[in-house]
Amino acid sequence: MAEGDDMDRLRIPVSLDRLQELQAHVRRRACELDFPAENLGRLDLVMEELVVNIIRYAYPDDQGELEVRCLQEEEPLHHYFCVQLRDWGPAFNPLEQKSPDLELDVDERPFGGLGIFLAEQMTDGIRYERRAGSNVLSCYFQIEPLP
Repeated sequence: MAEGDDMDRLRIPVSLDRLQELQAHVRRRACELDFPAENLGRLDLVMEELVVNIIRYAYPDDQGELEVRCLQEEEPLHHYFCVQLRDWGPAFNPLEQKSPDLELDVDERPFGGLGIFLAEQMTDGIRYERRAGSNVLSCYFQIEPLP
């Protein structure tokens, strides 16, 4: 994975009031790294779902920090825009949670799980790891196949 500099990174106190700031940072970096403009709405939605989950589950008392890094990653055949969200809450891998039952009526579904499901559907890959006492969720968006 490519190492980023401070332009790639934003660290803010956890608060829904800071969501737009985080989204603006991610959008700005995405545009600088050739992310297709027609996919920015999808990027915004994924960030909103994941950040709300972090606020709700990692910091239910609204105390803590969230860091976002925006990187480029190249694999042999693909070029990706990668967004890493990092929190220092209790260990929690959202990818291990049971997927929501979409066959149930909305009123019958238990609360939770839909945001991660949507993020998984709207990205080209998500990876979780516990690193140095923090949760790191990496989301990958394919920019274009390499020539």
